[in-house]
Amino acid sequence: MDLSKYPMDTQTCKLQLESWGYDGNDVEFTWLRGNDSVRGLEHLRLAQYTIERYFTLVTRSQQETGNYTRLVLQFELRRNVLYFILETYVPSTFLVVLSWVSFWISLDSVPARTCIGVTTVLSMTTLMIGSRTSLPNTNCFIKAIDVYLGICFSFVFGALLEYAVAHYSSLQQMAAKDRGTTKEVEEVSITNIINSSISSFKRKISFASIEISSDNVDYSDLTMKTSDKLKFVFREKMGRIVDYFTIQNPSNVDHYSKLLFPLIFMLANVFYWAYYMYF
Repeated sequence: MDLSKYPMDTQTCKLQLESWGYDGNDVEFTWLRGNDSVRGLEHLRLAQYTIERYFTLVTRSQQETGNYTRLVLQFELRRNVLYFILETYVPSTFLVVLSWVSFWISLDSVPARTCIGVTTVLSMTTLMIGSRTSLPNTNCFIKAIDVYLGICFSFVFGALLEYAVAHYSSLQQMAAKDRGTTKEVEEVSITNIINSSISSFKRKISFASIEISSDNVDYSDLTMKTSDKLKFVFREKMGRIVDYFTIQNPSNVDHYSKLLFPLIFMLANVFYWAYYMYF
């Protein structure tokens, strides 16, 4: 029975003694005093485990060369949850909280916020690798400690992505302001062009001495003006679409992250510990 997917379980281990040179006809092994034959286990101290109980057995092993007597010492180990809390859970939680510090740093402090995000991600990765090497390898199960470290890594990486989104939004806002200034200049230029065109058209009408026929009208200026107007309208529509998907106030990203990240992390911890402790 393999319960290594849980961080605080009991696991059965065996210590077997057997002769490979003499079979049961030559040597017979037995425990003289049963469980009392084993001494010193009650004083044994392990960092990760506590010995719950142990008992002795005598079995036989059937091999090709004969029947061999086997002494078995079977004992149950219980993982110490305090060791894993101090070794893995507390450091990973502190790394998640450390990643939230960047929310209180200005968006203009690119080196500071980037350094915090990258450092916490790398530290979390190192912690995950170290925890896997200290536990037995199980290909069939995902350990509870792996789930928690995955949750912490998601929050740390999410904090780094949050700054990327906020910084990109601030750059987009600056670009939008520049486009607004350019747009005002273009509108003034278009207005001046239209006013000058109207004045020129009035002068042409006042000095015209012959009747204007439909065959003599030049539509080239009208077509060019219509094309410019369509381009202006299309550019305005595209600008509105871009503004719709652009965060208007990038500082709100940090403001909401200060509340959402701790709240979601607390809820994740509540569901995690409730599931693995009571289900």
